[in-house]
Amino acid sequence: MGLPYIWHSKARNPFVNLKNKYKGIYWQEELIPFFQGATLPKECTMVQSCYKELSKQVKAKLEKVDDYFNKLADAMLTWIEAWDELNPYTQLANGK
Repeated sequence: MGLPYIWHSKARNPFVNLKNKYKGIYWQEELIPFFQGATLPKECTMVQSCYKELSKQVKAKLEKVDDYFNKLADAMLTWIEAWDELNPYTQLANGK
């Protein structure tokens, strides 16, 4: 366990927050089946490769829901690239 890698703390207005997130209610119709049916190939043995594969699936299958998911998929790849850059020991453990 331990502390999170990133600590996120913002004071927000709950009504503004609700307005910003109302789309999620509608997106559930697509998101729940997507994540229930998502599978990863056997080659995905490390978190990084699994996350990259999931980002491809998000882009391919959820882009029709909202452009947000294209941005999300790109951000997922950026996150993993940053993780690998800041944590080179994980690459060494993977034989890279």
